[in-house]
This record gives sequence, C-alpha cells and structure tokens, in this order.
Amino acid sequence: MSQEAGPSSVAQFCVKRTSDVHVHASHLSAWEQQYEQVSRGVFSGVVREVAAPGLQVFEEWASCATAQHCRPWSGGVWIGMPVPEDTQGLRYMGRSVDSQQWMWANDDQVFDLFVPAGVGLYGVVLDGRDMMRHLHWRDGRGECGTGQSFASTGWSGMQLQHLTIAQRQRLTGLLREVLSNVERTPEVLSHDASRQALHHAVLTVVCDLAVPREVQPVMVGRHHRRLTLVRRARELILERPQDFCHLTALCAALHVTRRTLQNCFHEVMGISPAAYLREVRLNAVRRALQSPPPAATQSAPLMATQIAPPDQW
Repeated sequence: MSQEAGPSSVAQFCVKRTSDVHVHASHLSAWEQQYEQVSRGVFSGVVREVAAPGLQVFEEWASCATAQHCRPWSGGVWIGMPVPEDTQGLRYMGRSVDSQQWMWANDDQVFDLFVPAGVGLYGVVLDGRDMMRHLHWRDGRGECGTGQSFASTGWSGMQLQHLTIAQRQRLTGLLREVLSNVERTPEVLSHDASRQALHHAVLTVVCDLAVPREVQPVMVGRHHRRLTLVRRARELILERPQDFCHLTALCAALHVTRRTLQNCFHEVMGISPAAYLREVRLNAVRRALQSPPPAATQSAPLMATQIAPPDQW
C-alpha cells in the first residue's frame, strides 16, 4: 500500500469486518501495513475508524494473535494504547507494553507490534505539523518556524511514555466517546464546525499528556540487536519459505545458534521461532486455498505443501 498525505480528503466514518488477516491489515486508511496471523483458530477482525484531513481515530481488534509491521500515513504521528486495561503480552518493537503506557511513532520508519489474541488497540494519528504548532503554543514558545521539524518538539522515532490512571482514562474516554458518537450520528462529520471541534479536542488532549522528558526510546543496546535479528529472520521466512522448513537452515542463514534465535524470538515476540515459522507457512496455505487457480491449471491436481513434522523444527 502506498502512503498518502492523510487518511482521507473528506471526513468519514466506517466499520470494516473481515475473516482474513491480510485484508484486515488493509483496513486502516492510508497506512502501510503487513500482518501475519501467529496463533491458531479462525480469524475475525474489525476496525472502527474516523478519518478526516489531518486526523484519524480508530479501534482495532482481532480474534487471533498478530505480528504487525506498520507505518502511518505521510506526515502522521501515531499514538496507540491497548484495550482492555488488563492487557498482557502486547509488545511494541519487542518491548512489553502495559495498560499504563502509550506508544508513539511517526512516519520515519516501519514499527513492529505483537498483539495477543483478543486484544484491541485504540489509535490516533495526527498531522505532525499540527502537533508541533500546538506543542509550541502550549509551552509558550510562540509560533514555530517553517523550517523546524517535528523532532524539535522532543518527539521523534519510536517511544513509550507512562500514563497515570487519570491520564489514561481521560484519553481512552475521549476516543471511546468520539467513535461511539460518530457511529451513532455520522452526519456530524459533514459540518465544518463539528469536525474542527473534534480535531481540536483530540489534538489538545494528546498534546496535554505529551511529556517529552518522560519518554523511553525503544531501540537501544542489546534489545536493538535482538530486534534486528528477528526482523531479518522474518524477511528470510517471507521471501523464501520453501528454503526454511527447519530451524537449522534458518540459523545457518543468520549465522546464529538455535539458542540465540530462540532467546531473540521469545524476548521480541513472546513466541518461539518454530511457532512463528509454522504459522507463516500456514498463512501461505490459507492464502493459496482462498485464491482461485489460474484457468490453465484448474484441472491440475492440488499439490500439498510440505511442512516438516514438529520434531524436526
């Protein structure tokens, strides 16, 4: 999916449901995303989304665990939080995220999420220029210069920030109200005043809670090295799945021991490399079964995909 300058040229609300993880990945307007289902079961996903110029508010949920590789639209800054509040197992760039943290990323590079089965996410994407102007105004720094970047606000890259219970409730309450009210009366988006008030309310709350000195960068030290190894393993598996029926071949390609690969996957994704390899191959089988065969080969026998038995992983 190519990135766009914003989520939508007109304000709109939509609810999108699917039973296919790859279709689910395409349901956020203007995002660049790839999802892999990494737990067993029949997939079911839903996205509720308000999209308007410079603003996107959404709630996303899936019945199965997913490994997600995402980038928001050009110029956008994403803020994400897990729901419900007692969520466990969510990982952002391989780091565990609890319910009292929110995640940040801009459009500089792709970020990784591991979302457990049945866990949802609240998301907001705002135009970085709008946020920069509001943060300058909030901090009493006057008008921001046209040559200043969003990084000058103290927010850049991929980061985590702790929220108090009251702060979390303030933001989740606003997002829940926005989605529920617009779903009930979507015609409010056709009125400029209502749409601008909505945009201003979300921008104000997000910027009020943003404290750059309290953020925790997620790409540091040993963790960065382990994340890099897992990303490279994923690339190899997706590019040449037929070459990596066994972990031995994957370890040889990465020049690491089986133990190192196991430790990296467990820290970054919370699952074993064997489980990830198995689920990626099963995803490929599902896609092949869902795709109609070419006309010239419709009468040809269906060839089974060879999957190594568990004792050889």
